[in-house]
Amino acid sequence: EGRLRLRAFPHGGIAFYYRYSLDGKQAQVRIDKDNLTGARAKAAEYASLYRAGHRDLHTYLAQVQAEDDARREAGQREREAKARQGTLAQLLDSYTADMDRRGKTSAKEVRGSLKLNVLTPFPDLVAKSAKDIQPTDVSAILRHCLTRPVASKGRGARLTKARATSGKKRHAGELRAYLRAALGFGLGLGLDPLRAADAVLFGLSTNPVRDVPTIEGANRAETWALTKDELRQILLAIEDLPERHRAIAKTMLYLAGQRTEMLCRVTWNDFYDDDEHGSVMQLLDLKGGKNTPARIPLLPMTTRLGEVMAPLLILQGTGAPGPFSLRGDRTATPGTLQGIFSAMGDQLAEQGKTRRFTWRHMRATCETHLASLGVNQERRAWLLSHGRSGVQAKHYDRYSYLPEKRSDLEKWARYLDQLVSGEARSNVVPLHAGA
Repeated sequence: EGRLRLRAFPHGGIAFYYRYSLDGKQAQVRIDKDNLTGARAKAAEYASLYRAGHRDLHTYLAQVQAEDDARREAGQREREAKARQGTLAQLLDSYTADMDRRGKTSAKEVRGSLKLNVLTPFPDLVAKSAKDIQPTDVSAILRHCLTRPVASKGRGARLTKARATSGKKRHAGELRAYLRAALGFGLGLGLDPLRAADAVLFGLSTNPVRDVPTIEGANRAETWALTKDELRQILLAIEDLPERHRAIAKTMLYLAGQRTEMLCRVTWNDFYDDDEHGSVMQLLDLKGGKNTPARIPLLPMTTRLGEVMAPLLILQGTGAPGPFSLRGDRTATPGTLQGIFSAMGDQLAEQGKTRRFTWRHMRATCETHLASLGVNQERRAWLLSHGRSGVQAKHYDRYSYLPEKRSDLEKWARYLDQLVSGEARSNVVPLHAGA
């Protein structure tokens, strides 16, 4: 059965060993204990193994140790792999952070939609590994988006009462697109050779959104155009707004419906005098696909536009970062500018003067009325910075089109002024013309 051996060293240290017989020779295994009680217990354990037939105890213990080490390493690798396989919440956060890095203007909107429709109402689901998300989970998220109560906006005295709209299908369709893009983003991370090997991966092999049917009716256009009489009522109602609201709303219309995101990026450095074309306002258009460089549309400051913007331009040098400021200390947000027209749409609809409209309908109205004035599609695209397709238009055409834009803006300003004065009252604009 072997025996316990104690060895004492000249310097005062001691060591315990279990000595046993192997093929007629003495062999021993060191016992990793520093007291007699522990050494006796370990020696008894080794004796039991020896009696059980493990005669070459040293080799057997080495094999057991190797197997234990292998199990520990496998467990560690499994834990590390699991830690790198992020949750759905981590994936959605990584996706929106990537949108921020790429300068996508829709990042804030996407983040808000995911928080409202996914992160907040489904805490257990977003805590799951992204690779475990199933098409049924995506369907549950979209169903919640379609059936949840409409969220109120603002807070306190500024709280806007929730009102059901026909845009729920469109919102659900957008949410489906966001989820498909986010899960597609996670699907590609594991294959990216530029990504660090120890970075968080999501283990996706398929995109579960792909198997979820699209929302029927989600892409139905809601951009009908207001008539001349309705547009006149809006122009008259603008005159009753507070001064800064009035100046901003008129500017938005006299600029023919530029995107509010671009207007809110305008600073005082974006106004300058061009030797050939006179005073110019520079915009920054960040809308575009992946790796698409920003466009810098230029708009001529016509005489009438300068008159309309005069209350805004006097803020220069007062501390305001740009002209589109309601309080004079910071630039308004795109939602705030759009809210001016949403509130006006509610008010005029209740008075029976117009249909209920938003800034989206105003943009469609501006472009539709421009078309009725003879401004062709290509010139409207130059003026309103619509997407340009084709190699020639995207990469080689660097002309500013300022003379054409000046002519069209002057024609548009005369048209609006005539609506206000009553000279242009013939109602020839179709009710449901698209933008």
